[in-house]
Amino acid sequence: MELWHDWDSVCSFKVRMVLAEKGLAWQSRHVDLFAFANLSAGFLALNPAGVVPVLRHAGLVLPESSVINEYLDEVFPSPPLVPQAAAERAAMRVWVKLQDEVLYHAQRPATFQLMIKKRLAGLGGDEIARLVAAHPQPDRARHFIGWATGPVDMAVVEDARGRVDAVLARIDAGLQDGREWLAGEMFSLAECAMAPFIDRLRRLRFEALWAERPKLASWMERVAARPSYMLARAPAAELMQGPD
Repeated sequence: MELWHDWDSVCSFKVRMVLAEKGLAWQSRHVDLFAFANLSAGFLALNPAGVVPVLRHAGLVLPESSVINEYLDEVFPSPPLVPQAAAERAAMRVWVKLQDEVLYHAQRPATFQLMIKKRLAGLGGDEIARLVAAHPQPDRARHFIGWATGPVDMAVVEDARGRVDAVLARIDAGLQDGREWLAGEMFSLAECAMAPFIDRLRRLRFEALWAERPKLASWMERVAARPSYMLARAPAAELMQGPD
């Protein structure tokens, strides 16, 4: 089993966490996003979308972290990460969809402003534009050119903080009935989907967003305490620096 991933990619973290929960051995194929290795001809042949992660297993090549995670649970069903009850399984998928379609995009502008800008500080706008010219997703190329250059725009950060807060409010509300996990009685792919953002939001210094939400804070601690979380998290040397 091979995984093409970047260590500080939140979507790669999701898959590494499932691999760790399942106790599966895998070969690391590191794709350095800051060297724009995801735009190389070799990687684009593997995934024309130019994004990580990508899993190869038994001759099958799979992109898209949420698809990969459901595949892993079906092929390696022990321990299970998808509830058996249809209602809980549907709830799990709603949470995963929220992460994919809302939370990922909510935090991304702040990540660019407070982390990626710092990492790319040695490159000028023209150089970044040249490096991302081959990106198959024009919106992502524009984000690198616009968000990753110039001084930090705190208006962008504050807007992102508000969008993230709205998602955290939904998670907090989902935990108000006393449940420990998002989709019911068991730790599931819903937690694996959200786990990377616990790490990311802490490093963005967004802790105030859950300071007065004890159920949310407790859930975050439970997720972060799992051995799989620490196995999935990037080594310190691979982490982007957050705000000072």
